[in-house]
Amino acid sequence: MADPEQFLPGRLFQQRWTIVRCLGAGGMGSLYEVVHQRTKKRAALKVMKPELIESRELKERFKQETMLTASLDSDHVVSVFDGGVDVTTGAPYLVMELLTGWDLHRELVRLKRLPRADVVEYLRQSAYGLSKAHDAGIVHRDLKPENLFLTRRDDGSPCVKVLDFGIAKIVAESMSRANTTRSIGTPVYMAPEQIRGEGTIGPAADLYALAHVAFTLLCGMPYWTIEYASTKSLFALLRAIELGPKEPPSARARARGVELPASFDAWFQKASANDPLDRHDDAVELVGALQAAFDRDETPPTQRDLGGSA
Repeated sequence: MADPEQFLPGRLFQQRWTIVRCLGAGGMGSLYEVVHQRTKKRAALKVMKPELIESRELKERFKQETMLTASLDSDHVVSVFDGGVDVTTGAPYLVMELLTGWDLHRELVRLKRLPRADVVEYLRQSAYGLSKAHDAGIVHRDLKPENLFLTRRDDGSPCVKVLDFGIAKIVAESMSRANTTRSIGTPVYMAPEQIRGEGTIGPAADLYALAHVAFTLLCGMPYWTIEYASTKSLFALLRAIELGPKEPPSARARARGVELPASFDAWFQKASANDPLDRHDDAVELVGALQAAFDRDETPPTQRDLGGSA
């Protein structure tokens, strides 16, 4: 395990990044604000727990994934400046642009649910970032509101950036090799092929997750909340996801006081189809189809949810 004193304010990391303060800690590791010794550029340092990636081969893969992610040129993918595995602690790390704002999970907690126009715009921007990554052969594998960060441009307009590309894949392989049942990824957004443990997980898995993120943002809770709440069993939840939805999303939304049109049901059915080949061709097309579904909505405006409190 990493020595906590190594990350105290003022300490030097990798002989070039000075620790400023801890921004938070979670199940994957800790996040720090750092400043480059020479350029004085401020950044965010994510230090993962060493036990998440233990084999030498996967550590090398992590370095490669980090550099591949760093090569992505998109306004909607968080910029990566540095990364690898710290020799002293064995901890994988990433140095990224320091963002101001909060993720869409926090935005959802703040507003309870989001207006349709905001959901479409946030997902459209996310789709631009995803498409750049998919074109480069990178699949996220753990899309969720927590990994979509809402910041603001200089003119005040919203800008969504996708976080944590490449991490879920490497960690999942590490856990598999260690024969552990630790959950990597977030089940309520995981595509059926991920749950089945299929060897090749492609961009379609991210499209499935994006569809479920849309439902969560619109309604204030994930589609699969009912299945998990009724059994408290992760196995039962994963089995339900494998079998596919039994209830139209509009029915579940209505129970939360949100009106979604039948056109949304049709969109959701395709976007989250069990067979990856039945989903949309790419993320930008998926969000365009969502906008079109809302454009076809014949529900009187006074009956639609406008993103107010629950």
